[in-house]
Amino acid sequence: MNELGSLPPSFAATREALRAVACYVVGPWRRVRTGRIGLRPFEGGFATPPVDDGARLGVVGAELVRVPGDRHRLTTLAAAADWAGVGLTGDPGVGHDLPPLEPHAALRVDVTASQALGRWYAFGQDVLDALPRDGITVGEAQLWPEHFDLALVAEAPGRGVVNVGCSPGDGYLDQPYVYVGPHDRSGLDGDYWNAPFGAVLSHTELVAAPDAHARAVAFVVTGVHLAAAR
Repeated sequence: MNELGSLPPSFAATREALRAVACYVVGPWRRVRTGRIGLRPFEGGFATPPVDDGARLGVVGAELVRVPGDRHRLTTLAAAADWAGVGLTGDPGVGHDLPPLEPHAALRVDVTASQALGRWYAFGQDVLDALPRDGITVGEAQLWPEHFDLALVAEAPGRGVVNVGCSPGDGYLDQPYVYVGPHDRSGLDGDYWNAPFGAVLSHTELVAAPDAHARAVAFVVTGVHLAAAR
């Protein structure tokens, strides 16, 4: 059975609501404490890595969670920020391609869709962890609040740098996808390179594959090697 499953109709709305929570609450919570903003997949959702005292802040289902600690049902950004002790600001320090800051608008978070998002991030982490390190330097995967993708940088010494990641969907493609994006896109020829920034493998294609994990790993490995071989 394919481990990804289908996406509920509420997926896109839930994704955008949780991206707002990541940008305005969870990412800034980490930035204030560490100066960094990257998040990680966590228990079917996402969270900060542990800070110096071991605490984490994240989202599981339709709740904001403190680890260790209690939980807060997500209703609005204002309520979430107040509960987490984060000051809401139009410039939260996580980038500039941000969702609208609407402090008192209802957060449209469906638990089933949030769980599907969590499965996507867990799947993405497994794919990125499986990348071979044969002559290629692979960075740490981070879930970036701004674009809400789980991504890392792969580099073949002397042969270029490639962004590799798993997006939950965006303005380019409104469904999750795996992507390979060389920093230098000159000379990218062939059917593999099917996107303006490199190449993508969609959630639809992955769900149709007998083994989505193997398909995604093979896709990424192919792209990194093609980019390095130019």
